Amino acid sequence: MIAIQKHYDVIIIGAGVHGLCAAHTFLLIDPSLALLIIDSKSSVGGVWAQEQLYPGLRANNLQGYFEFSDFPILDAGLDHFGVRKRGLLSGEALHAYVYEYAKHFDLLRRTRLNTKVVHATNNDTDATNAWALELTHVEGTAEKAERLITCAKLILATGQTSQPWLPSFPGLEACRIPVIHSTYLGKQGQTLVSDLSVAHVTIVGGSKSAHDAVYMFAMAGKRVTWLTRRTGRGAMPMANSYTHVGPWKVWLEGLLMNRSLSWFGACPWSDGDGFGWTRWLLHGTTVGRRLVSGYFASMLASTLDQSGILQDEKTKVLVPDQSLMWYGTQAGILTYDTDIYRLVQEGRIQVIREDIAHLDEDAIVLQNGQNFKTDALICATGYDYGPSFPLEPAGKRLRWGVPVTPSQDDIFPALDAEADIELFDRFPMLKTSPRSTERQPGLTPWRLWRFIAPPSQVCSGLRSIAFLSAITSYQTTTKCELTSLWAYAYLYDALSIKPATEADVMYEAALWSRFGKWRCPMGMQGKIADFFHDSMPYYDLLLRDLGLRSWRKGWGLLGEVFSRWYEVKDYRGIVDEWIAARQDLKVQVDKKLA
Repeated sequence: MIAIQKHYDVIIIGAGVHGLCAAHTFLLIDPSLALLIIDSKSSVGGVWAQEQLYPGLRANNLQGYFEFSDFPILDAGLDHFGVRKRGLLSGEALHAYVYEYAKHFDLLRRTRLNTKVVHATNNDTDATNAWALELTHVEGTAEKAERLITCAKLILATGQTSQPWLPSFPGLEACRIPVIHSTYLGKQGQTLVSDLSVAHVTIVGGSKSAHDAVYMFAMAGKRVTWLTRRTGRGAMPMANSYTHVGPWKVWLEGLLMNRSLSWFGACPWSDGDGFGWTRWLLHGTTVGRRLVSGYFASMLASTLDQSGILQDEKTKVLVPDQSLMWYGTQAGILTYDTDIYRLVQEGRIQVIREDIAHLDEDAIVLQNGQNFKTDALICATGYDYGPSFPLEPAGKRLRWGVPVTPSQDDIFPALDAEADIELFDRFPMLKTSPRSTERQPGLTPWRLWRFIAPPSQVCSGLRSIAFLSAITSYQTTTKCELTSLWAYAYLYDALSIKPATEADVMYEAALWSRFGKWRCPMGMQGKIADFFHDSMPYYDLLLRDLGLRSWRKGWGLLGEVFSRWYEVKDYRGIVDEWIAARQDLKVQVDKKLA
């Protein structure tokens, strides 16, 4: 047995934007905390860690929505990375920005890199030592058992890109060509680019990372075949950063944080935001639902027309299968210096919509009988969405809301059925949700209260763990700041809301998960939270849970309806605002520091 070597008040798993933001938030509230950040990579940044970067990698955001409210990216000294107002953000720039953020707020000395969690074991009888973590030290591909540490509070912030999912293609074991998941392009992509014997590269997938990989190899002079599955979701919608609405040029990301447009994304967590009557008109009446359908159809038509994808039969293969209504965050912006669709039209990229039947030694055989040789296969096939390490004891996972195998779930099927009845009654359009192949059918969804807290701990008084990795949105840093503050308030029993029973919490977790299943069948399917026009109501709810105002534009109703979209600056100072409203908490922290 490994001896316990050290104890912490808080341990955060993940040194990406989620984990670092959580650490900064917790320490801002209580500087006395003994806090540790753990990450298996060799540098901070998560998806933007140094080893994850490859040529041409850019964020799915422009400057403005990818920056922390108390650390503006334009003031971070990154001019040499080409960072400019409303400009594209390179992978190199974002790695440097996250590093500078960690350095500025003194988080680097609290961070242990090259460290992997083998498993975490919960002990409900000891609140001080609620979790014991066994760690290993990672050196290249080798792992060395290291130590056992304990903590009172555990935060999982490993994000949804930490565990690559590689399909088990028939013939994979006998295949002699490199088969690489797109997450490893930072380590292995440049080797393939510089290898003259690699002339033909095949990319599988339709996500933003698939687009990035296709573009990288095409611009490197490789012949590229791009496969999207016929039985899958096809290529994701891709748009220009700015869209033309009549005579106006509008920032696309801003539209998703416009109060009025958020009404088109009615969701169960929008209750209480002050606009229930508007959402009822749009989603509860026949005329309203026609307006909603028309809005999303118009948005998609405008997006496709302005992107140039409709100009050639070769690129029309990449046209999304469904309306934008059904994709959640599985849509992206075109961040390329050279028009990727022009590369397809010129024949530098061949697009095929077909499934892979099996792999030969150096060839790919498709379901339609077509086969071709290739020198490398890149799989942009997504990620495992479950926890990145086992949470023990296994018998608690279901009530924690952690994904389990369907055969282990004897609680949620009945709740899911009840939730579907409510959802179809409140949001009749969900009945028309398109069907799509289920993501990882061998695992149940995350089912968390407020998408963060394990249902079984919410009412028990034994709040020891929070999950910041089960939410995707386009406003990454805003989401991080609000969920981090909410997680602190939740773990230290300082929220302004107290659910009545565990049964209520379980039902809400089921309801929200099922909403995602029907609302985002082309996206994450409710396996995790997946926001499009649903972000703002969620952020509003978190603020109300914290006892803070969610209408932040001023001028009341008029300000909310007629002002510009919400930006990062609208949430600046939110932690100080919360601390000022909680004098009892401030007194407790001051006593600890005395």
